[in-house]
Amino acid sequence: MSWNLMHLAALLRDAGGIPAYGNQRSAWEAGTRFDHPNPEYR
Repeated sequence: MSWNLMHLAALLRDAGGIPAYGNQRSAWEAGTRFDHPNPEYR
């Protein structure tokens, strides 16, 4: 498990951290739903 955690940490470090896409509270509160079509759009 330790090796897996160290490997995951290295992957995240190399990628620049966890991406914020889809993980923005202000956008969710504004009604944005990432990667989902708007069912009310006509």
